[in-house]
Amino acid sequence: MNASPIETQQDVRHERQTRIRVGATGLAFIVLVVLLAATFSGTASNEPELTPEAMAEDAASETAEAEVPAEPQEPLAEIGVMPTTTPEAEPGGQQGGGEAAPDPE
Repeated sequence: MNASPIETQQDVRHERQTRIRVGATGLAFIVLVVLLAATFSGTASNEPELTPEAMAEDAASETAEAEVPAEPQEPLAEIGVMPTTTPEAEPGGQQGGGEAAPDPE
């Protein structure tokens, strides 16, 4: 029943090698599954192909967006927090705080 120390060391070494082999095989399998999933999901995407025509359309849309003024004149008026005070927005071209001044009569 008593095993010699040499046999015990060999059993421990053999068990360690078996565990390393199983772990490495499991890692390789997981890497393979991830690579296959990435391959199939990449080919099944709904993104349009990148063609020269598509690139030209993207560039045209970017230049159209660049023509919009970078800073709004009245950001609070644009989001509806405050009335506009620009001459174009008020009838009669009056500028002011949003309320008309009473007539002096």
